[in-house]
Amino acid sequence: MAKNPTRTTGAQQRAAVALATEDSTTATLAAIRVGETPFDESGQRLKIRERLAYGVGDIGGNLIFAPVSAFLLFYLTDIAGIGAAIAGTLLLLGRVLDGTLDLIVGTLIDRTSTRWGKARPWILFSAPVLVVSFVLLFNVPANLDQTGKEIYAFVFYFLCLGIGFVGSNLAYHTLLSVITSNSKMRVSLTVLRTFFAIFTTLVVSVITIPIITSLGGGQDAWTTVALTYGAIAFITFIVLFLGTKERVKSTLPPEEGAKLPLGRKIGLLVRNRYFFLAFAFFLFTYLLTGSQSVGIYFASDVLGDPNLYSFLGLVGILPLLIGIWFMAPIIGRVGKRKAMLVGITISIVGAVVTLIDPTNVPLLLTGLVIKGLGTIPSSAAMFALVADVVDYGEWKTGVRLDGMTYAAATAGQNFGAGLGAALVGWVLAAGAYDGAATVQVESALAAEVFLMLWLPLLISVALGVIVFFLNIDKDLSQIQRDLAARRHEAAQASKA
Repeated sequence: MAKNPTRTTGAQQRAAVALATEDSTTATLAAIRVGETPFDESGQRLKIRERLAYGVGDIGGNLIFAPVSAFLLFYLTDIAGIGAAIAGTLLLLGRVLDGTLDLIVGTLIDRTSTRWGKARPWILFSAPVLVVSFVLLFNVPANLDQTGKEIYAFVFYFLCLGIGFVGSNLAYHTLLSVITSNSKMRVSLTVLRTFFAIFTTLVVSVITIPIITSLGGGQDAWTTVALTYGAIAFITFIVLFLGTKERVKSTLPPEEGAKLPLGRKIGLLVRNRYFFLAFAFFLFTYLLTGSQSVGIYFASDVLGDPNLYSFLGLVGILPLLIGIWFMAPIIGRVGKRKAMLVGITISIVGAVVTLIDPTNVPLLLTGLVIKGLGTIPSSAAMFALVADVVDYGEWKTGVRLDGMTYAAATAGQNFGAGLGAALVGWVLAAGAYDGAATVQVESALAAEVFLMLWLPLLISVALGVIVFFLNIDKDLSQIQRDLAARRHEAAQASKA
């Protein structure tokens, strides 16, 4: 890139370094050729070991989240002996409290400034709380009366997902936006973490019930599984903390950002129109995740074989596990929004196929495979999309609110998963489901079919509407160029 004699040296420098968020290698060469060393390491490509360290964080997260989402309601109703409606309501109340903590924790993360950064300390210190409360959640004491069991389940559910998981997972989300400013690298990291998340969820869904059965199916079996999952999760959190580094800094000096009152930050946040759409996207996505706890009921009662639950999970996740690796170049070419809209359309087709005959296993499996294919683009793009929303907010307001913006994601995750789990309990109760019955009545079977097959179709349609309006891609290149130039100017000013 030859120098343009009509431009100032400062303009040439800004033009060169602004390319960093698009392609760090090109930006580095451009910066050198205008006579400066690259000032902003945030756009650099990350080493493989750091990418892997980031990705394994979702192994730990999903060794906690997947068992809670898929099996906690079943454990509470069939092992602990808590009624379905009460159990579902307890899960919803816990998640509502979780969701209200998201904004608070997000604010605290944005105010955190340590030698480790602002997100990584939260990952480290929330890990023990998350793991211990998870193990205790699946160990409801048998000697408690009914009210005591309900209180116990609520307290440890809140400690697990409301305190431990909110702190850990919100910090993990935030880390994506501060580990690199390179949009393509963010998508690559999202693909990697999503692969680990899917793989972990697949393993949990396939092996948990067989292991529980082989260990006798009682409380001791659930205790052994919870201890094993918790120990592995703790190790992955330590790897995540030690193996990553925060690089992206706000253009606003840390001391000034910390002085902004909460009301001012909330005002800036709500001016970001994509904030609400991101919240809604995560709400509906995780509502579907939370409602998947009906799968074990559906396999047992509608299909007549509880062991089919693992197989249903396998065929639904396997396409995602394979296809996720092809999404980074596709998204790089067509953008996140277009890829996600195509995927949602495919999911709708798959949901329709499953409804043709809910008891026809081959047809059901075909529809689940199609749905699995449709979830690939959203799974690859969703967390990188929130990082784009963070950038958009900084571009519009000058203030970078990583933690509070990602709070939209985790609040949606918590509210959605809680509502989904509660919906399962409520609909089953409305259908007269009886956990002690050998054969369920027709109304209970109809409730299970609605939750398993109709609800995903309705949610897919809602997600399509949300993504249609979530068109941040149109401004993304300009946003990242402008932010790179601002960071350069801020760095130069700090040296003066």
